[in-house]
Parts: sequence; C-alpha cells; structure tokens
Amino acid sequence: MQKEKKINKRKAGVRFGTIVGIILVCFILLMNVQIKQDDGEWQVVFELSSAEAAEANPGTGASGWLAGFHICYGVTPATVLASNASGGGYDSWDNVTGYVSADDTATDLPSENLSYIVMRARFNKTHCWDDTKFIDARCRMYLTVSGDETISNVLGTRVVSANNTNYGYIFINFYWDDGADGYRVTDDGTLTWNITAMAQF
Repeated sequence: MQKEKKINKRKAGVRFGTIVGIILVCFILLMNVQIKQDDGEWQVVFELSSAEAAEANPGTGASGWLAGFHICYGVTPATVLASNASGGGYDSWDNVTGYVSADDTATDLPSENLSYIVMRARFNKTHCWDDTKFIDARCRMYLTVSGDETISNVLGTRVVSANNTNYGYIFINFYWDDGADGYRVTDDGTLTWNITAMAQF
C-alpha cells in the first residue's frame, strides 16, 4: 500500500513538474513574441505634395523630405542611390533630371526620358533609432502621381545612403520602378506628386 502511495506521489510530482515546465515555456514564448512586436506602430512622419516642394524644409532636428528627382532608367538604382551626395549634390549628376528640393524649384524634365522616380528623405532618432543604431527597415515612403503617369500610393524601394550612429539622422533614397521601361512625360506633359513618409516607433 505504501509502495502504491509512493508511486502515485512520484507520478503526481512528474505531472506537476511537466505542467509547470509547459507553463514556463509558454510564458517565455509569449515574452519573446511581445519583444518582437514591441517595435511600435507605423505612423505618418510627414506628407508633402509637388506644389509645396519649393517651400519644404524639415528644419533643424526634424525628419523630412530633402529632394525629388528622376534618374536614368539605364542605371542600377540600388547601387547608384547608395551614394550619399552631400549638400544635395545629386542635381549635378549626368543621369539625374527634374531635380527639385527646398532651395531649388527647377522641375523641367526632358520629354520621353525613361527614368526611375526618386525621393530623398531623412529620419531622425525619434522615428527609427534602436538604442544604439538606426533601423532603416522602420522607414517607408508611399508615392502618388497623376498626369502623364499614374501611381496610386505605392510603397517605394528603400536605399540607404548614410547610416552613421554619429549623425542625427539616417538618409534614405526611395525609388519607384514601373517594372517595364521607366516613367516619362510627353512633350509639354506634367507629373504631379504626393508623398507620405511613415516610421515605426
């Protein structure tokens, strides 16, 4: 009888230990899921239209739009746009047209010029900083275009041009590809655009 009681106690102890173990494993898994989900919500950081571009200026310390331009469809944007052209130097490149920034309102484009559309922006530490480094994956930009081309709130492809922990910002070029032969304007045509930048914080 005592043997049976000891066996039953052992079985009960094993069952109890197994249940506690399962609960602990579930708790740890839930904690890990919580940590992975704790990157924050996607929020709009700034919005801008081509009509406002000439006056746009992020201001000291702020995330914001820096420039918009078209780049020749013959290049590889993931490679070319990784260059951090300081001071808005992209406007001097041979393969760049239609450059516009807060201090440059030149928006003329050669007609029938096949190109990628590019928007350059910066994001500060409030919007994509993870204690010790910038996280570019937490930055997005959407583009809407009307006129000779139509784009409806499409997410751009992100190319980081400067990610330095000593900077106050991460600099990112976003580009859009029609997947065919490039965007273009006709003779005397127009393109009107709007952008929405988002960050996860």
